[in-house]
Amino acid sequence: MTPATPAATDLLGALRGTPALRPHVDRGLAGGLRAWLEDGLFERLGARAAAPIVRVTPRLLLDDPPVTGAATARLRGALLVQLLRLRVAGLEPASPFEDAVAALGASGRDAELVALLCDLDSDDRSRLAAEVAAHHTVLATSLPSLPARWSPRCGVRYAIPLAGGAVVLRGDVDLALGASGGSRACVCLVDLTTSTLGSASDATLAYLALLETLRTGEQPLRVAALSTADGATVVREVTSELLADAVELVLEAVARSAAA
Repeated sequence: MTPATPAATDLLGALRGTPALRPHVDRGLAGGLRAWLEDGLFERLGARAAAPIVRVTPRLLLDDPPVTGAATARLRGALLVQLLRLRVAGLEPASPFEDAVAALGASGRDAELVALLCDLDSDDRSRLAAEVAAHHTVLATSLPSLPARWSPRCGVRYAIPLAGGAVVLRGDVDLALGASGGSRACVCLVDLTTSTLGSASDATLAYLALLETLRTGEQPLRVAALSTADGATVVREVTSELLADAVELVLEAVARSAAA
């Protein structure tokens, strides 16, 4: 995959597109996908007890998951997500690093990351502050504004139980745009990363599209990844083929986990 690197307004334009050209919502798609997943999981797991629970995440979808990054890399990603939240709320951070740190501490659900931040020495903290500021510049250029009419929201979390609770599909969407409930697909999902985009991005985007479809009963319009490392983006139309790929990825991941 070679992601494109569009200008600042191109990402939003590519996501929202022309309303009249959006596909109609397929009301039977979610039920068919869920049935496919349930049948596939029964073939792989049988009628075994619900414990231990297999928790599927984007990382589990990969045949060779990456090694967990350093503390500063994890913090950088978490702080950029906080800056995205501030931007969605209409706030322009005067001091990106300090404002992101304050938002992270106020979130109430990131105690481990707050502790990691407190453990950094002054040199590491200064380097992290410089990195966050640089990544925020890319974020601000790529997503200069998010009109309220697009219903922007951050930190959408999914937890979808399957196979009687033996399998739980989990995921987080950094930014969602648009609202479900209409006759045409409208919702767009954005995955934010501070690393460069790679082959894993397509798997993550397909999986997030599947989660949204299962949760709402409506397929999203598009899914996208944005890298604040270099401003690269990738945008995918949500099709039945993309969702089918996600189902296969889930079933393969569960089979590997069960065999481990």
